[in-house]
Amino acid sequence: MRAKLRRTVERHPLLWIAAAAAAAVMVADGCFVTGAVTFFAVIALLLAAGLRWVVISALALALAAGSLHSARVAPQKAARAAISGTKVRTVEATGRVATAPKVSGGGWTALVDVVGPDPKGKVWWWGRGLPPLRGETIRATGDFLPIPERRNPGTFDVANWLHREGVWGVFDERGQRSSVSPAPWLDQKGEALREDFRLAVTSGLDEASREAAVIRAMVLGDSPTDDEALVEAYRASGTLHVFSVSGMHVAMIGVIGWFALKWLRVPRRAAIVVIILGMFAYAWITGMKPPAVRSVTMGAVLLGAFFIRRRPDLLNTLGFALMLAVLANGHLIFQAGVQLSFGVVFVMGIATTWATRPFAWISWREPYLPLQLYTKWQDRWLRIRQQIATAFGASTAASVGSVPLTLWHFGFLSPISILASTLIGIFVLALMALALLALFLSPIAPSAQRWVNKGNGYVAAGCTGIARFFASVPGGNHTFARDRPGENFLVVYDPGYGNGAALLHEGGSTVLFDTGSANGFEHMLLPSLRHFSVKPQHLVLSHPDGGHIGGAAGAIDAFPIRQILAPVTKARSKLYRDLIGKAEQRGIPVVLGDPQGHYKVSEATWLEVIHEPDAASQNMMADERVMVCRLHWRGWRILFMGDAGWSIERAMLESGRDLSADVIVAGRHRNDSSMGDAFLEAVKPRAIIASHADFPYAERIPPGFVSDCESRGIRLFHQGQTGAVTGVPREDGSLELRGFLDGSSLRLSR
Repeated sequence: MRAKLRRTVERHPLLWIAAAAAAAVMVADGCFVTGAVTFFAVIALLLAAGLRWVVISALALALAAGSLHSARVAPQKAARAAISGTKVRTVEATGRVATAPKVSGGGWTALVDVVGPDPKGKVWWWGRGLPPLRGETIRATGDFLPIPERRNPGTFDVANWLHREGVWGVFDERGQRSSVSPAPWLDQKGEALREDFRLAVTSGLDEASREAAVIRAMVLGDSPTDDEALVEAYRASGTLHVFSVSGMHVAMIGVIGWFALKWLRVPRRAAIVVIILGMFAYAWITGMKPPAVRSVTMGAVLLGAFFIRRRPDLLNTLGFALMLAVLANGHLIFQAGVQLSFGVVFVMGIATTWATRPFAWISWREPYLPLQLYTKWQDRWLRIRQQIATAFGASTAASVGSVPLTLWHFGFLSPISILASTLIGIFVLALMALALLALFLSPIAPSAQRWVNKGNGYVAAGCTGIARFFASVPGGNHTFARDRPGENFLVVYDPGYGNGAALLHEGGSTVLFDTGSANGFEHMLLPSLRHFSVKPQHLVLSHPDGGHIGGAAGAIDAFPIRQILAPVTKARSKLYRDLIGKAEQRGIPVVLGDPQGHYKVSEATWLEVIHEPDAASQNMMADERVMVCRLHWRGWRILFMGDAGWSIERAMLESGRDLSADVIVAGRHRNDSSMGDAFLEAVKPRAIIASHADFPYAERIPPGFVSDCESRGIRLFHQGQTGAVTGVPREDGSLELRGFLDGSSLRLSR
């Protein structure tokens, strides 16, 4: 046993040393139990193997990696604590733009290394106007703010992501921005090359076409965030990894380069140098993402071994890449993408041979026919079948290796990816080869380049067809529900800035009350729905306002919507008209809310329309055309007011209907007051969930309303303080409301 362990360590010493260093980083980061157990387990195995030099090396590297990580994290945590204590601090900050700015609306965001004033270090810069170039040094007046906390369940944890990027706070640009010094020549050249690359691989195609979006995603990692149906097909088939520049893409660049240089009869050792440079150039142009850097490092080491005529070892090379990662930036090993990148390669290194055995029948050959007697075509066919068997084995190992981390980070399992990844990988290789050919032809034969790109468009369409096919296979994928508030639950989201959205999951049926803006749906609501593993079948729209129905088109693409309950048939909003047209094209019934109708959700739950706007008032502002609904949920009544103002409240009072409700969910009317005394007297709510945004001013909850609720004995859930609010019916018949951000709660009893 000891001899076998010794041989294993001797073959892959760097992997063991790197594992000890990674464990030390975990301890330094605060993961004491997991890190310490891992560290002592690795050291114990190394001691059992009897290789003293490996033990000493592991201890030395662990000390270095842990110390470096502590030295990096300490000032970051100190700065974060300082800004959290002062809350807001207005300064004139100077910093170097560290990442490519992301443009959204009228502003942009980027990570910026602040060089003054103190505290120095990396911040998340919220800028306005035209974005600067990466590498440019800028100066502006603004506010240092704490890192924003997560306000809605199941959404992307921005605070954790920023922490792992080395960020200690936010800088909100307020004044005029100036450029202190331009970006270095290398950064400017890199940005120009990236743009040229982007244009070269899609020239001749419609830039807005799905095929162009797929090519940009696979070649450059530009995810098509505005096409949810496309992304969902790749996600459900377990092939979404092809939309980000990963180790697979870098390896494909190496394979394509090898075949091209071999065809050109370039000497092997010279070809190795060219391939390494090519892989590095590709990783650099596409942004030096950690998985790509890992692949370039491993590729350089493996090919370098061939260059010096040494036998390479995959796991030892993986250990070398991990050593560099923990020494360069310990935060990397806590990132999901990096963990998947290293984890998948590790499992492929130890299990590909085992995983290939079930596919051995593909490469079966006649046992009584020597290979020397094979014809040329028989030999080629055997080699092809052997490569197919190996590909399926590698795909199986990769899929199995990704399962624990995919379940942990995303709650998602896709067994069908074993087949889908192998088949789509062939198409992606062809797509990458044609993209490189188009890049080569760009300066010398633009006409031929466009024809190549048109052909590549068909390859991209083939990739999407494969993804759709495997995504539709019954049982091919499964999303596990995580962190649901209860078996049946309500979530009133906090999308901010005048937007609105809520979710009801009851008895296996799921209803969306508005969807927020298009951007809010993509970044807030959709991740939350996937986190809960719910697929809405019904969509209730309050009024034709982009902040409430902007994400509805995306919801139709992403979920099996069977019916839409709409406030009006006609509206000035083009967004609303396009939505209704899209629903009609999909064959989704659009039902106009009827104050006399009841809309069943489950046996114990239904919805009624309390107020329906005048169909002839289509020229009025959206906030005056709100459909008010009351949800009857297991004996509890919840009134969804949307952005209704006093004029709608008055109309409801004059209708003479019973308006009583236990809970009101209310937005803010931009130009009118709401929640008047007479209205509250008629409804008699016990709790109000009210949206709030600091800007614009009209979206703020008036201070007087807070005190008025207190005097009436109404519990106000101020979403500026609570974030999203969840509602869960308990076994004793009570209804529990809870703020996601501050944990405040209220239990209503009958």
